[in-house]
Amino acid sequence: MSGLEGPFGALLLLAAAVLFWFSAVSAHDRARELARSFCKRQGWQLLDQTVALRSLRPVRTTEGLRWQRRYRFDFSPEGTGRRKGELTLRGGRVIRVWGELEDGGRLIEPEP
Repeated sequence: MSGLEGPFGALLLLAAAVLFWFSAVSAHDRARELARSFCKRQGWQLLDQTVALRSLRPVRTTEGLRWQRRYRFDFSPEGTGRRKGELTLRGGRVIRVWGELEDGGRLIEPEP
């Protein structure tokens, strides 16, 4: 018996699930604020209920293993119409944010 069976193992698993859930909620809130700030700098309106997780994967960084999350959001540049944007977080850091332009291009922050 490894010691992880029974109540102690179940408690550890539950604690890990709660920590992961808390991390996911915090990251989503941060993504929503970052998308709102990006849109505000451009004079666009973020469509609030549209910030959604697109992908989640672990990545190795100089600080160790971190979660990389990509979020998609929608915005309206002129109050009508709808365009797509995306932001990438690695751990708590913003890697890139972009918004779709009228001509089909992308406005990217920070520039690659």
